Amino acid sequence: MGAQRSGTTYLYKILDEHPEIYMAKPIKPEPKYFMGLSAQVLGYEEYLNKYFSMAGDASWLGEKSTSYIESDDAAREIKRVVPDATILVMLRNPIERAISNYSFTKDNNLEPYDIEQAIRDESARNDNWQTARTSVSPYAYTERGKYMQYLERWERLFGKDNLILLVAERFMGNQAAVLALYHRLGIDSKFLPPSLTERVNASSVGGGQHKLSDKFRDELVEMYRPWNRELETRYGLDLSCWERKA
Repeated sequence: MGAQRSGTTYLYKILDEHPEIYMAKPIKPEPKYFMGLSAQVLGYEEYLNKYFSMAGDASWLGEKSTSYIESDDAAREIKRVVPDATILVMLRNPIERAISNYSFTKDNNLEPYDIEQAIRDESARNDNWQTARTSVSPYAYTERGKYMQYLERWERLFGKDNLILLVAERFMGNQAAVLALYHRLGIDSKFLPPSLTERVNASSVGGGQHKLSDKFRDELVEMYRPWNRELETRYGLDLSCWERKA
């Protein structure tokens, strides 16, 4: 799990490549099974049959649905159906995540404005996005990076020990960090996934053209500072890399 454009596809791949883990197929479209009425109407057995019929004797079953992190309904439904679920969350520098989110929205022809105007007008547009036909707002560029407001609900439901937070900049391509995750999950921690150093699901080439001015970036750094400090304090994370300019 994790906010959109946070490296969750990479996480999916290094989990799915481990022989003791089976991740829901296909990766696209994401299952989002617990967001609607499917789980309530069809039940857990249908979920298992639909996504994990080929799982064999895997020790862990998982799925990647980035919309879950923002959904109260999904959190409650997962707790009802899988009360002891382990929740993995990938966290990325919220400013870089916002830029990537903007690029993705732009690439899908949902964004007419330049990046700084789009972010400044974000709050007014977040209440009127349903016509975009997406599961969550495509315009929550900065709001989606205030991770604490989402993590609190997941911790409250599942407990701190069942919440595994991964910092994308320190995790992706980091062999020690990946093997440490395997160890924490109680599976073979010597296995090296083929995608360890692979760059997956990168933004389009055009995404690199969406630059923030230094002044605007500094404003965002200050906006996120209290949110990031709370995240560091609450979960013992080192997020100093998020304040460095790209």
